[in-house]
Amino acid sequence: MTGLKHLSLTPLATLLAALPLTTQALESATPAGVSDLPPVSITATRLSKAADEVAPNISVLPGDANDAASARNLQTVLDDEPGVSVNRDPARRGIGSINLRGIEGNRVLMQIDGIALPALYQGGGAPISGRDMVELDTLSAIEIAKGPYSGLYGADAIGGVVAYRTLEAADLLQPGRERGGRFSSGFHAADASYKLGAAHGWQAGELSAVLAYTARHGEETDNRGDRSSLDASRTRPNPQQWQSDAVLAKLGWQLAPGHTVSLTRDIFSREQDSDLITSRTGAITAQVANDQALRQRTSLHYDYTRQGSGLVGARINLHSQHGESREYALEQRSGNVLRTNQSGFLQDSQGLNGQMTYRLDQGDTLHTLVWGAEAQRTETSRPRYRLQRNADGSSTNVVGGEVFPQKTFPDNDSERLGLFVQDEILFASGISLTPSLRYDRFTLTPRPDALFAAANPSSYTVSRYRDSAISPRLSLSVPLATGWTGFAQAGTGFRAPNFDDAMLVFSNAAQGYEILPNPALKAERSQGAEIGARYRGADLLFSATGFHHRYRDFIENVMVSPRDTNANGIAMEFQSRNVARVRIEGLELQTRWTPQDALSLRAGLSWARGTKLGDHTPLDSLDPLRGSLAADYRLDHWTATLAVRGAKRKTRVSAATVWQAPGYGVIDLSLRYMPRPDLTLTTGIYNLGDKKYWLWSDVKGQPASSAVLDRYTQPGRHAGIHLDYRF
Repeated sequence: MTGLKHLSLTPLATLLAALPLTTQALESATPAGVSDLPPVSITATRLSKAADEVAPNISVLPGDANDAASARNLQTVLDDEPGVSVNRDPARRGIGSINLRGIEGNRVLMQIDGIALPALYQGGGAPISGRDMVELDTLSAIEIAKGPYSGLYGADAIGGVVAYRTLEAADLLQPGRERGGRFSSGFHAADASYKLGAAHGWQAGELSAVLAYTARHGEETDNRGDRSSLDASRTRPNPQQWQSDAVLAKLGWQLAPGHTVSLTRDIFSREQDSDLITSRTGAITAQVANDQALRQRTSLHYDYTRQGSGLVGARINLHSQHGESREYALEQRSGNVLRTNQSGFLQDSQGLNGQMTYRLDQGDTLHTLVWGAEAQRTETSRPRYRLQRNADGSSTNVVGGEVFPQKTFPDNDSERLGLFVQDEILFASGISLTPSLRYDRFTLTPRPDALFAAANPSSYTVSRYRDSAISPRLSLSVPLATGWTGFAQAGTGFRAPNFDDAMLVFSNAAQGYEILPNPALKAERSQGAEIGARYRGADLLFSATGFHHRYRDFIENVMVSPRDTNANGIAMEFQSRNVARVRIEGLELQTRWTPQDALSLRAGLSWARGTKLGDHTPLDSLDPLRGSLAADYRLDHWTATLAVRGAKRKTRVSAATVWQAPGYGVIDLSLRYMPRPDLTLTTGIYNLGDKKYWLWSDVKGQPASSAVLDRYTQPGRHAGIHLDYRF
């Protein structure tokens, strides 16, 4: 693997590392070129609104925060956001899925500039294609909407939405300047990663442009494991080397006042080499791997805005995106046997979406109507290849009872069409009532070929799948008293079976099992309600949300016919079925108090309880009670932050055999120095007490009898440093 020695970090990574609140823009020391306006939410209502005006279940994390030195990946960026967690595979594959209030995977819609990211695909219990194919440095904001949001965003928003927004020229320019940008670099001791990046913005007359590049290079993430054995009992991390590169290029043209066209090219690539010592079990004596990820997007965007009434806005977005994750492994086995494993997960999508905004003033009420449509076509493929070379020099493509090359589900095309309408009704009293309705139609068409037949020796039939849904949503905002606003909302969600849910076919007579397709699957459904309040005063900010969500027809892969071995040698059969009904309820709190100009106190807390209603067992995907508390002290050009974050012991698990991760409390200390408005140096020491602890998102479901739990521990005491220069 080619080694990159430079890496970077940018404002988005900067802000997100601090304990996030939607009010972080109130920092008194703002770097040059960064707006001191409150963060803006677009996802909540498909309208641009100040974050303080939307319900507390919406978090907007904009660029530039207190502590860039701690933000090295998506997990560290979102670690302190209430109700949000990110899981990571420590053995090989790294960041996997984002979890919103216990719902994760492809049940959370992830977008970049309004375009859905490639899907998550898991194999062997870990993400083969994860949700981290985005460079933080190229972002201006991350917006998180928790709870069912299919009423505005359709399928895959059954658990919520994570929306990335990339840099615009205005994010890089200082007031009155036509050109501007930044250079940034950093080092994170937790994974020995170096970062170097640059971004340049330009605006002159009707033309604007953005060009950004970020390179990163690092090693395996450290932990508190102390066993360095060269076999499966190892708890130290597997040795790794990785690098990533990202390019963002934008060109904008203002055709006329209010009319703008922009062209975007967004490329992210990552390559990782691993020595998989922990896979040395049984017949495997050594295994090395090379894993690659690539996402490329081209999009053309038209935007129209104007003030007043009537037609005040229109957006059209045309895109093409390619995503692929490829894995290559070389496996040495006893008896001088050598195996090569190659697999991939590929998705290509093309889509068109648009919306129009119409404002109607009727005196005592103001209606803001938003309506639009989305259409997308996605092609998905999962090729697999293995070859075994024996000690006598012969080779075979029949490995472990399987015939290769093959595909465990057929190539397939999915087509999605969504139509939506929303009316935000603002009354003279300040009350806002917003009903919305969305219709979605989904079609999944298989394209079986000879490689799929190789994994389907029993010739099971895979069928075309069609489904549609209507998803209503209603939200209410009420001014309660000076500074106080109350919120209530109810909505629905649905998720049609994924690219492999209904079509996965796999037969392995040597191991005695097979996986069957299921053309009778139904779409997953959800209903949710929440109530909350937000207070904004001169020196106090506070928000609280209580929520109750129900989900039904969850799709799970289950054993369907344990039986005696049949004539084909198959003893066990598995199939995806609609089996689970789930109830989740909880509470989230955030606050910020500024008793004096030099001192700010911030805190966050999240609690949730989830139950599978079929057998009344706990839902393991929910985090335990989590909280954070931080104090920022500012003096001239310096800001010092002392932060404490922690979680309660996870005691409510689905079975006695599931390990209950202990609670923890971790102290972080960071320092930000701004000798001049365009230069910021941030440094910190994290896990100051060298605490040995686990994040439940990483370790959930591990058996209590496991001898390698220390493999999942977080890094011990470590440092980070970040330098940001703006021009």
